[in-house]
Amino acid sequence: MAEVVDAKVRKCSAEESVLRDLFPGGAIQFIHSEKMTFASWSFEAGTRVPSHSHPHEQITHCVAGSLVLDVPGEEIVLRAGETAVIPGGVEHEARADEAARGIDVFIPVREDYKKLTEGAK
Repeated sequence: MAEVVDAKVRKCSAEESVLRDLFPGGAIQFIHSEKMTFASWSFEAGTRVPSHSHPHEQITHCVAGSLVLDVPGEEIVLRAGETAVIPGGVEHEARADEAARGIDVFIPVREDYKKLTEGAK
């Protein structure tokens, strides 16, 4: 077993680092560790995340409802319990045709989101 030296567990509240205006109709809670960014999101029906890409690997998991991911040449519908792995550099966009909740994990840390949430604590 690996030795743990000076480990500290950080508990985060439900309202910590929540952005409600990043995408109209969405609320996203960002938690950043030293090596990754965790995002818990809730989208109203009609919420859209515009087309974009980033160097980070992204795992998107739909917890409730459904989320449509558009990647070049393909539309992927995630329903509750389904997950997509998006490699870094892949252009993608998302939309919630119905209310949806889910989780994103990004590796490495999304420094852009970290800067946005510094004032939301």
